[in-house]
Amino acid sequence: MGVAFPFRARRRAAGAAVLWMMPVVVAAVVALALLPGARRHPLPDAPPLGQVWMATPHTVRSIQTGDQRVAQLFFGRPSSYVLSGGWDSATPALAWASGSRFEVAVAQGRIPTDVHTVMYDPEAWSATPIWERRHPEAAMRLFSETAREAGYAVVLTPHPGLVEVAGAACTRRSGESMATAFLRCRIMARAARLADVVEVQAQYLESDPVAYRALVVAAADQARSANAEVVVLAGLSTRFAADPQVLLNAWDAVSDVVDGHYMAVPEGINPEIAVGFLRGLAQSDR
Repeated sequence: MGVAFPFRARRRAAGAAVLWMMPVVVAAVVALALLPGARRHPLPDAPPLGQVWMATPHTVRSIQTGDQRVAQLFFGRPSSYVLSGGWDSATPALAWASGSRFEVAVAQGRIPTDVHTVMYDPEAWSATPIWERRHPEAAMRLFSETAREAGYAVVLTPHPGLVEVAGAACTRRSGESMATAFLRCRIMARAARLADVVEVQAQYLESDPVAYRALVVAAADQARSANAEVVVLAGLSTRFAADPQVLLNAWDAVSDVVDGHYMAVPEGINPEIAVGFLRGLAQSDR
């Protein structure tokens, strides 16, 4: 059941001037895309830059309710990943916040046979056991080893908040930002050595494109220095966006760096922002 993760993006080779001009150029496109008539405009055959997109079924359904065609474009293809599967032709994957629960699922044969990609999402929350929060590298290694032995491709998405965990192997220093500590602790480099895909959970910075890019670029560099073949995604979320333009600016700030994005509409927060962003992004690529 050995699986090789099939995606490598065409990262845009863009200078800084081009990089920061695009939001200005397509802002009007995003605004027009929010109008009902914009739904009738043709969409491209694939997501912009051939990027991979990953989401939960809840997020996809939220986007689908707003625009079926946009949901299909970004999430209804084999190069896209829908956690828990069950949506059109997207590649099914499953995610765990607890490595120990993943080990139990493998041992008990509870993972559906059509799933060949598994994700580990350790964060500073109760869903991740305290030992795993304090020792993310060891926990990621155990998850990856278990997954490889079972024949799965591996996605690792350690949250920067792990550096805030008391008693952790590497924590934030006084006066240091969470992003700086996360980079100093080289958690992304450690993840990349073990994974086919890593996600940089920088979505909490998405309203500040400069800060968002700084974290994503540094984390991506770490990841690719550790594993030149790793696929790098960056997080986007409606939780931290006031309107579609916020997501567009964040996307454009790193479109020359990443291979794709994890899109989240957590707890159903502002799905219309995700719809407007994706619709505008698709139409601006024509």
